[in-house]
Amino acid sequence: MTSSVTITTPTLQVRQYLLPKRAHTLSECEDAVGINVTGHRFAITDGATEAFDARNWAQRLAQNWVQSETTSSVAEFSNWLAAEGRSLHDSWNALILPWYSEEKARGGSFAAFVGVELEPAPRSWQWRAIILGDSCLFHCRGQELIKKLPLNNSASFGSNPILAASHPSVQSAALEHVVVEAGVMMLGDQLLLLTDGVAAWYLLMDENGDLATRSAFTRLLRNEDSAGLTQLFESERTSGRLKDDDIAIISLEV
Repeated sequence: MTSSVTITTPTLQVRQYLLPKRAHTLSECEDAVGINVTGHRFAITDGATEAFDARNWAQRLAQNWVQSETTSSVAEFSNWLAAEGRSLHDSWNALILPWYSEEKARGGSFAAFVGVELEPAPRSWQWRAIILGDSCLFHCRGQELIKKLPLNNSASFGSNPILAASHPSVQSAALEHVVVEAGVMMLGDQLLLLTDGVAAWYLLMDENGDLATRSAFTRLLRNEDSAGLTQLFESERTSGRLKDDDIAIISLEV
């Protein structure tokens, strides 16, 4: 029920992890990851369950953004998102849908989005990110979270986040909430791209000073121990500290 892969460049190690909700399979997971190692571009997305064709929309955004040459600027992201939305809606034209699905499709699809592009520099990696929605980017240095984007505490996660929309009628309003940020990863630093449920959980661990659980998470991720990560997350779901939601993770570590 999990997916894990490690890709190593001379100075950067990349890991990904996917876990669906309980009683669901990976084929039903509405979170997605996109990885382009040669282009140094990475993305995670979280499709809104209540939206039409959310899994497809999330996968398109993650996989197509990392293969594109779109810069992490609001203007270029806006143009790219509009084109992706048109492509998604065009793909529905040949579908024969029941009336209730047609009604849902008219509203379009929605997903949270985090995209990161890296540029190697002497003894470091420069990063630039663009974020829309409640999936998060955390820059970790040792035990310290030196950047938390776009939400900085576990209580900030709500039920109606502003998301990347496929329908042009709502894209402009959503794009007013885009976050663009940049930073530098030094030796030993880590960037974590996390969808909302696991992001809220990670912030809760930080707020509670739960270094043991955070350290266990980091160790299992570094060791590519998918079974161990799944066991940890199932335990945290049972305890109620982690929401039973799809999980997508990308870890970038110098």
